[in-house]
Parts: sequence; structure tokens; C-alpha cells
Amino acid sequence: MSKKIPETTRALLLESYEDDLSKAIASLKVVQRPVPALSRGQVLVKMHAAPCNPSDLLLLQGKYGTLKTLPLVPGWEGAGEVIACGGGLLGRWLVGKRVACGLQEDRDGTWAEYFVARADMCIPLKRKMDIDQAAGLIVNPLTAIGLLDTARRRGHPAAVHTAAASQLGRMLLAMSRKMDYPLVHVVRREAQVELLKSLGAEKVLNSTDEDFPEQLHAVCERLGATAAFEAIGGEMTGTIINAMPVGSEVYVYGALCEEACDNIDPLGLIFRRKSVRGFYLGEWLQSRGMLGTLQAAGYAQRMLIDGTIQTKVRRRLSLRETVEGLQEYINQMTEGKMLIEPHKS
Repeated sequence: MSKKIPETTRALLLESYEDDLSKAIASLKVVQRPVPALSRGQVLVKMHAAPCNPSDLLLLQGKYGTLKTLPLVPGWEGAGEVIACGGGLLGRWLVGKRVACGLQEDRDGTWAEYFVARADMCIPLKRKMDIDQAAGLIVNPLTAIGLLDTARRRGHPAAVHTAAASQLGRMLLAMSRKMDYPLVHVVRREAQVELLKSLGAEKVLNSTDEDFPEQLHAVCERLGATAAFEAIGGEMTGTIINAMPVGSEVYVYGALCEEACDNIDPLGLIFRRKSVRGFYLGEWLQSRGMLGTLQAAGYAQRMLIDGTIQTKVRRRLSLRETVEGLQEYINQMTEGKMLIEPHKS
């Protein structure tokens, strides 16, 4: 049975996009927002927690591919309990259930006490699923699954991953080991090399080494690595594609350095059948349809439950602690996620 729908929700509000990330975070303020009336096919989720991902930071800067009308409540994903629905069989079935949820539409996001979600965008959680881990179920785990699925479907025997010490990178490491798919992990500090080796990685390269391109070329030739998952941009994209074998494809899914992909040898594209393309999780999920998405989410939940993968939570933030916490997060992103808990006092 639906619970009483609150009239307002406390939320974090963004009133203007700021190119400077620190200024963008500092501009967030805690406000009371009206809870919109629910339409058929929508549900109201009492949010337990929502993470901050790099895609959220891009939105704050006005650099995300799908921008929203200001002012807005940020947050692409999270988890909580469905407390009401606006009608429809699926919505009524979800009431009272714990779900992971997200959105791409031009409306308020998950950094709020209450979030209006599409019923068909909610993922029911398994009984043993930890709800803190469920808050980050969509963006990182499904991106990792989508990247590996894309590379394997296109016949690439092995792959390279940049920013491999990230939360998503550690998930890719665990998943690739589980499916016995060779992966070359690229990091930028020696401490990260040791970290990934301690987690079971066999091929870890430090991009700051003087002979990094030669090392990468050698290991790609040996493994037949003709796919790369590129999260950085700038000169790194070109460095990776230039060192890879004939017929290689680089899938750019992030822009951590906030610079245009550069340093790409055009002759490699022309004569060595190399290519650079984007990977967008939203499009991959759409291509799978609702059933395929639920299957991928079920696979991710099973790995989260059995500990194969996990999201490392560094700190839990109330709404009022978020600005200070996110300023800390952007300086040490590999140390773990900041989890926003809207109902935390």
C-alpha cells in the first residue's frame, strides 16, 4: 500500500553551471523542493543513498552530453524504497520494494530525500543485496559489463583499460578474471601498479614510464589486445591507439583530463584499420531493452552479493556535508566513493 506522499523534499540544488569544478560544487545549496505529482508509470522513491560519479561532476560543470534545465537537483543514480506510484501494473508491484534507480530525463535527480523515478527504470533488489552497494549499481557495474560485452561481441581477444585503479577499473579487473578475459591495466603511479597486482592483475603498466608506448605495444601484440576502454582523453587516447595492433578499436567512455582526444596518428586510422569511438551506457542499455538490462543488473547484483565486485565507500555524507565532502573527493577520487544519504542528520 502506498504511503502518504510528502509535499516537499530536502534536496541539493544547482542553480548555474560552473566550468571550474570546485566552484560548481561550492554553489550547491540545500533547499526544500516540491514533490511533483506522480504520473502513470512513475513511482516515488524514498532515497537511502546516492553516489557521486564522474558523470555527476560533468553535469555540475555543464559538460555532460545530456544537460538539464536549471535550477536542478543533480544525481544520476541511487537506491531506496518505493513508497508510492502514479498508476500502472509495474508501479503498483514496486510499492514497498527496495530498488536501484536512475534517470536521464530533464528533471530533478537523486540527490534528494525523495526522487520521482520511472517504474521501468527501477531495478528491484535481491534480498541479500546491500543497499549501500545498490546505490551504485547502475553506472559503474553496468558500464563495466557493457564494455566487456561490447569488446567480446566485436571479436576482440583481449583489451586495454586506462584509469585502471578507479572503482570501475577494479570492477573490470574482477569481472575479466571471472570470465578469463585478458585485460591490460594502465595506471599512472607505481603505488597503483602494486594495488592492482595485489588484487590479482597480471598485466599492469605505468603510463609515466618513459618506454610505456613500447611496453603497451609489446603486450598488446602478445595478447592480441585490439580493444581499449579509454577513460582519460587528451594525449592518452592517441598514445593508446597508436601503440595497438592493426584493427584495434578504442572505446572512449570518460574524459577525466577534460581535454579533447589528441595525438592520434591519422595514418593508423587510414592504413591500419584503427578506430576511435564513444561508449555511452545509456545507448548500450537501450540496445539491450528492458529484459536485457534486468539480466545485466541481476548479474551485477550477484557479483556484488558474493563479493566479486564492490564499491568502496570512503565516506557517508548528509546533504549539508556534501559540499565539503565532494571537495575532498575530487582531490582523491581513487580512495573511494562519497555516498550522499539525504535522510542523514
